[in-house]
Amino acid sequence: MIVARPRTLRVTIGLLVLSLVGLLVVSGVATGLARWRVASAQQALTTRLLPAREAAADLGKAYVDQETGQRGYLLTGDPRFLAPYRDGVATARQKTAELNNLLAEDPPVLQALRELTAAGTDWRSTIAEPEIAARRLGPVTPDQWERIGLNGKALFDRLRVRLATLEERTGRQTSAQVAAIGRAQTTANVVTIAAVSLAVLVAGAGAVVFRRRFSLPLGGLVAQVRAVADGAYEAPITPSGPRELAIIADSVETMRRSIVDHGHELVAAQRELTLREEHDRLATDLHDLTIQRLFALGLRLTSISRRHPDMAPALTPLVAETDRIVREVRSVIFDLGHAESGPGLRRQVLGLAEDSAGALGFRPTLEFSGPVDEVPEGVADSALVVMREALANVVRHAAATEVAIHVQADRDALAVLVSDNGTGPGPAPSGDGIGRITARAARLHGHATVDQGDGGGTVVRWWVPLGEHREREPVGSSSG
Repeated sequence: MIVARPRTLRVTIGLLVLSLVGLLVVSGVATGLARWRVASAQQALTTRLLPAREAAADLGKAYVDQETGQRGYLLTGDPRFLAPYRDGVATARQKTAELNNLLAEDPPVLQALRELTAAGTDWRSTIAEPEIAARRLGPVTPDQWERIGLNGKALFDRLRVRLATLEERTGRQTSAQVAAIGRAQTTANVVTIAAVSLAVLVAGAGAVVFRRRFSLPLGGLVAQVRAVADGAYEAPITPSGPRELAIIADSVETMRRSIVDHGHELVAAQRELTLREEHDRLATDLHDLTIQRLFALGLRLTSISRRHPDMAPALTPLVAETDRIVREVRSVIFDLGHAESGPGLRRQVLGLAEDSAGALGFRPTLEFSGPVDEVPEGVADSALVVMREALANVVRHAAATEVAIHVQADRDALAVLVSDNGTGPGPAPSGDGIGRITARAARLHGHATVDQGDGGGTVVRWWVPLGEHREREPVGSSSG
């Protein structure tokens, strides 16, 4: 099973900052584009469409001035009426040129302008100029007036229609541009509001994420550390939150386990010191009181036997029994004085359990029966190897939460039982570790089994005889 590493606080904050920056960049670009469109539309309106509309109106006024001046001159023959006509012609040419420049990007309006220009040219060349030339020659007759009125009105009405078309199209373009400016302004406002709203949402989400990813885990870690500081040394420190907090939690948990382990070691050392002091006191009392009294009793019995030879047959066995008791008491004193000085099997099993706690994640429960420390050294070494192999198998395969070790010894045999609540021995219980366990039992003329427990888990039973191994052990002096 792959355990995902928690994301670091730096990465979380970096993602939030990048989100905000990206949102600001996107909103800035979108707002800038919208504002640019507004500015472009306004520029087109102020520099092209409004001047074009004004020029179209001036062009219409110029044509009206031409028609008014032409009619006034025909009626009166006064040359002063030709001034509006000539000014109108010049103005029409000027405004037509302006409109050609302003409407260069609008083919439909240019087409209307060309049609208007053609109509104006047709009216001047067909009606206005010939009639002005004829009036210079003399007054106009009624028949001529009638013909002039009919022909001139028809051509100028066509000019008016073209002029109206031009003004309508320029007005339509101006209205469309104003509408485009409104739409662009609305788009810019919508983009700005959306950007601000998204920024507020991202900031709110960032606050929630920061609280869940940092504030709450930090508060939990502080509470756990405070509980340990107040004396709850068995309360574990559970890592959570970003990787920085998880590293701090792991470090504090390591220190907590170290404190607990040293505490257990201190208690064990205190217990061992107390037991050793009690052993020393008991050995001193036996040596100073009991042996001296037994030795004095033996001397008195020997003295009585020498003074009364007739009582010697009855006293001699008592003297021998007294000597045997003295030797046994001295042996007991020797065992008390050396029980804790050598690495007996009990102490080695305790050390093995302490050493395996780190790999298991907990300490095995231990139970001893019988004179465990009297097991011969060779057998004790093999038993330790067997227990170490069984614990190693638990670490590698069992996924157990509890392990129990029971060591039982008597004068004839040593039995070791290692049980756990894990997944069982599995389909192939004959691995290298199991092979070493059975091989060591066979080497010592014993036997070993690896089975599944009644409630699940694995049970390792290892048994070897002790009689022949005791005879091979070197015998040391036990008398003082």
